[in-house]
Amino acid sequence: MPTSRSRQLDELPPTMREHIAENMKERIYSTITLLAVIAAHWQTANHHSVKGTVLSIIGAAVALWLATLVSERMSYRAVHGKAVSNADYRKIAFTSSGLLAPAIIPTLLVLLSLTGWFSLQYALMASMIALLLSLFFLSFTAGRKIYKSTGRLLIVSLLEMSVGVGVIALKLAIGE
Repeated sequence: MPTSRSRQLDELPPTMREHIAENMKERIYSTITLLAVIAAHWQTANHHSVKGTVLSIIGAAVALWLATLVSERMSYRAVHGKAVSNADYRKIAFTSSGLLAPAIIPTLLVLLSLTGWFSLQYALMASMIALLLSLFFLSFTAGRKIYKSTGRLLIVSLLEMSVGVGVIALKLAIGE
């Protein structure tokens, strides 16, 4: 049975649905990138301050966002031979804003470690878990319209989440 959110998406014009899909793609990309950043900080948490960790998380997300804006402008000029229009730039700004969202929960968790309720290392572990769960739930929610079998949906969602697990494992294996 379709949810109200999926009905709302179905009612949008195809171009707007494409913009939302691009935004979600950027959010997934940023989530996977932040998993690598946070895993590196988790492994060496005793060498990092809360301030430095927050700046690293936010800095990584903002750097991805700025790189996307610049690459979109450059590639548009290279292909079309003209500057990006204001309408196209608004579309780019919306779609690339998905890069910033995954930094919110890890930043809040790291800042909460200042309270003394838990350590920076615990906050970073909780951040990795939250980001992995966000990958799983996004995959699961998106797949409900496609897969009728709950078992298959769970397997697909776990496999897609395993990309994030692989990033963490690789980061920890190389020791950075």
